[in-house]
Amino acid sequence: MELTHGSGGGDPLRDATVVVTRAEEQANALAEPLRKLGAQVLLVPTIRIVPMPVDGEMRAAIESLAEFDVVILSSANAVRHFLDRVEESGRSAASLARATVVAVGPKTAAALAQRGVHTDVVPTRYVAEGIVEALAQSGLRPAGKRVLIPRAREAREVVPQALAEQGARVNVLPVYETVLAETLPVPAQRIETADFITFTSGSCVEGFVALMGQAELAQRLAHVRLCSIGPVTSEALRRHGLPVAVEAHPYTVEGLVAAIVRCVAG
Repeated sequence: MELTHGSGGGDPLRDATVVVTRAEEQANALAEPLRKLGAQVLLVPTIRIVPMPVDGEMRAAIESLAEFDVVILSSANAVRHFLDRVEESGRSAASLARATVVAVGPKTAAALAQRGVHTDVVPTRYVAEGIVEALAQSGLRPAGKRVLIPRAREAREVVPQALAEQGARVNVLPVYETVLAETLPVPAQRIETADFITFTSGSCVEGFVALMGQAELAQRLAHVRLCSIGPVTSEALRRHGLPVAVEAHPYTVEGLVAAIVRCVAG
């Protein structure tokens, strides 16, 4: 399909079909700006976000919140499910008042602010490595510090390992898990004829490949531009032999939309 600019430049994605693979409850944050730019959006959630049950480990962490020196949140999902469990326990976000609160990026910081939590550190690179760098630049010395990391059940170990190596006492607390969607809501052939497919996490990539099937997937998507929110997601695509045509910078939903528009503009 030949992509064209709309009159006055207001709809640069007119005639473009863009697939959004985010979880259903998060899809609109990406779908809406794409629609406003003229795109036809196909919602194809490839994962679901499921809260972890409250167990003894979670209760113990919540009961001792005031004892942690650093709390690190690496996604808005982590913020939501962690603070939901805190509030359900009868406590409030004020329990984090003495801790240095770290958010992986502005969206996570905004999610914290909506729940009344001030963010002390936001890295300039919105990936795990950026968190480690930002903590070092802040002057915080991890040695001896108690660090709580509420996160997905399965996540990269970059931050916990780096802080533990520097002498921190790290408590990784799974507060949600990402599970693969069971079915595609639209035929695979419809996805294969889209102009762009967007991926905002490695989990979205894994779910997409599982649902679409690995067999000759790169060939089936040869005419589709695969769009990644950042280098970690791009690496997940490449592991499956899928080329990355568009990578966001900064690594945000807004950055991803802007990168797609730049791709169309040539």
